[in-house]
Amino acid sequence: MMSGQPETWCQQDGHADFELFEDFNAWIDQGESDLDLPLLQKLGQVGLSNTSKAFFAGDREAYEQALKAYRAERHFEVLSREHFIETYGEEDGTHWFDRNEQRFNQLVERLAAQDVVPFIGAGISVGGGFPTWANHLRQQGRTAGIPPAQVEAWLAQGQYEEFIEHIERQHGRDAFAQEIRDVFGKRGSIQGITLLISELFTDTLITTNYDRLLEQVFDSGETPHVQVINGVTAMELPDPEKVVIIKIHGDFKDPAHCILSKAQYDQAYGAATLDLHRAVPKILSRYYRNNSLLFIGCSLRNDRTLQVFQATKAAAGDVLFPQHFAIEQAPEELDALVARNGELSRLGITAIWYPRGQHEKVEAVLRHARGELNYMKAQVARDRLK
Repeated sequence: MMSGQPETWCQQDGHADFELFEDFNAWIDQGESDLDLPLLQKLGQVGLSNTSKAFFAGDREAYEQALKAYRAERHFEVLSREHFIETYGEEDGTHWFDRNEQRFNQLVERLAAQDVVPFIGAGISVGGGFPTWANHLRQQGRTAGIPPAQVEAWLAQGQYEEFIEHIERQHGRDAFAQEIRDVFGKRGSIQGITLLISELFTDTLITTNYDRLLEQVFDSGETPHVQVINGVTAMELPDPEKVVIIKIHGDFKDPAHCILSKAQYDQAYGAATLDLHRAVPKILSRYYRNNSLLFIGCSLRNDRTLQVFQATKAAAGDVLFPQHFAIEQAPEELDALVARNGELSRLGITAIWYPRGQHEKVEAVLRHARGELNYMKAQVARDRLK
């Protein structure tokens, strides 16, 4: 203990460290541990409501031993070791689990350095009660009276912008805008993953979503402390005292300044060729060059956003960009996994893979990252007290 820095009560008994290990403590309290530790087994038999705290106070060394085992178990589970081996075979599955493990550790390092800006896609809003963009367009088609077969044909070909343009030609832009208000104007349901995002990122967030789910989770108190910047107009400067949410394609409250139809995408990004000097590409390019982006709930297919990243990378030549990350579904075929990994790597995006369809693993990866960050904080605090 350094002189001149009085030790607090929480530091003396380690209570501050205990509070950092929320998930581990819940694991102990719920009786999910099968660790062969005498004190833990004895406490479990007593039936305490807060076994973890008694375990922490009764045998700190054993608590640390159990925490180490828990972290290793979570590593295997969250990063899908068993799934990879079952899906791709022992050798290839172990290889891809090892890649997942190293990439996860790299992400935690960047999170610890506070270099990461999350890029939130529609996958997060789905959990909050909002439709995917494809399903929303199906709803738009139903309201506009378009035969379902025609709607599905457009969607199958990825002609989302053309579909919207057709609705606007037939019924007018106001009809499409009203449907946007009807669907995305409601209050969403705050899920665990949204709360985790609000814990991990308290500076700047970027989203392509039109809803106000992120604003809800950050503005839960009486005093609003969120600044929303519409990426289409991009007239405001970020307020350093607030959480800044950049809604890159606009906000449902202002459909006139939302990017929806092909004409609006052309206006925002450039028609015949991509124009990196326009507001939206300029914002995307700036964050791609200067921050580690973490794509959460994004499809990352061949859309205009990816075209900006491709053009920015190509224009820079051999310049080294920050490492970007995506929590991405793993294809079921090994060849497809290799190909998809290559596609993302060429964009400078490091994929952390999870099994196809197991979208709950996205939250699990973020939760595990939070746990590892808290473990690092505890280690740093102890080193300072030595």
